Amino acid sequence: MPDARDDFAIRHVASLARLRLTPDEEALYARQLAEILAFARQVNDVDTTALAAAPPETASPRPLREDVARPSLDASLSLDQAPETGRAGGLFRVPRVIG
Repeated sequence: MPDARDDFAIRHVASLARLRLTPDEEALYARQLAEILAFARQVNDVDTTALAAAPPETASPRPLREDVARPSLDASLSLDQAPETGRAGGLFRVPRVIG
């Protein structure tokens, strides 16, 4: 059963993400979050004491590729195409997309 204490998280998370939710959205997301948390509690209650703590020794790790330096995009090329630049620091400004 969903826990009523989980309802507080919707407004808090929305404010951290700078989202404005309608009351209908708050109710929907509260219900969805409560269902997710209830399922997580079920998963947490599964008895895993009989399972091995580590993967079998037959499992081989994936090989890692060599870390090789290679040329990248020239900074002046990206700064030339940026809408607003602060060339002294090699930075550029982009429009704000979240209000």
